[in-house]
Amino acid sequence: MTRSFALIDGNSFYCSCERVFDPKLQRRPVIVLSNNDGCAVARTAEAKALGIKMGAPMFSIHDLCKREGVVVFSSNYTLYGDMSRRMNTVYQRFSPDIEIYSIDESFLDLTPVAPEQREELVRDLRTTVSTWTGVPTCVGIGPTKTLAKLANKIAKTTPQLRGVCDLTSEEARREWLPLFPLEDVWGIGRASQAKLGAFGCKTAATLPRSIPSWPERH
Repeated sequence: MTRSFALIDGNSFYCSCERVFDPKLQRRPVIVLSNNDGCAVARTAEAKALGIKMGAPMFSIHDLCKREGVVVFSSNYTLYGDMSRRMNTVYQRFSPDIEIYSIDESFLDLTPVAPEQREELVRDLRTTVSTWTGVPTCVGIGPTKTLAKLANKIAKTTPQLRGVCDLTSEEARREWLPLFPLEDVWGIGRASQAKLGAFGCKTAATLPRSIPSWPERH
């Protein structure tokens, strides 16, 4: 049986948690700061559209936030941890095999689910999570956890997919992988990008077929 994994995560998770408890924040730019309020560690789409980068120091964006009405929160990890637990409780209704990867990301083993039923299942999962917790999510599906994580990125950045991308089929991988650079592949850092680039490996699509033995050796 071919393995299948789904990676689900909360969109702008810390910001989404704050919005759950203050609906007036919907469609407003929101950011959450690091422990010492030093830099932005979560941003809504509206805040990203203003040019606020991940990790931007607060002192460098203070005037922008004031001018554009950005709502700024100090991090509240007690709240975020509680919301994470609630979401994983929902996930367990859809898959008995859950791996919590981070506070806002979890892998679900979908291997027992028929291929033609997987997308419907995860769309139902997204709807249930949104209804029960108020947190919006995206889901990526793939035959490996690496491909599931890349599929999740595709789902986040491609509005027409409506929050779900499935890379379990070879046809889907041929369509999507050439569009994403190596840096978008989980586990490929700058040093590996440089080494792989020397082999002519520039996109996610060229990684497996250009030098099939390289990842195993390194």
